[in-house]
Amino acid sequence: MLATIYLGFQALLYLALAAWCTLAPDGTSKALGFGLTNGSARSEYITVYGGLELGMAIFFLLTAMNPDWRRIGILFALCTYGCLAVFRLGTLLFVPDVGTFPKIMIGVEATMTVLAALLYFGTRP
Repeated sequence: MLATIYLGFQALLYLALAAWCTLAPDGTSKALGFGLTNGSARSEYITVYGGLELGMAIFFLLTAMNPDWRRIGILFALCTYGCLAVFRLGTLLFVPDVGTFPKIMIGVEATMTVLAALLYFGTRP
């Protein structure tokens, strides 16, 4: 039950992010510190931040809906958020002038990593 809720939340989160980044690329990219300086940059931003996040939303939704796939969905979240948190921490420690958004996101990514680890290692295969 908890895995279904976690995966469903991930699906909704990534669906919202995909829509936001696709429909308002200038605003979302500025919030991240990116400048969409030409059509190629805009295309790449919408593709990665819109398309990839939509794909993740669909994957999380499918794993939430299928009991046989839930464990792999949790493992995917653990790998994804774990790597994001490690890289985010590295940038916070070694990259100068990091803004507020990345400092907020380390908390989100670390929390999602811990929850995924608890769900993955705390349940039987």
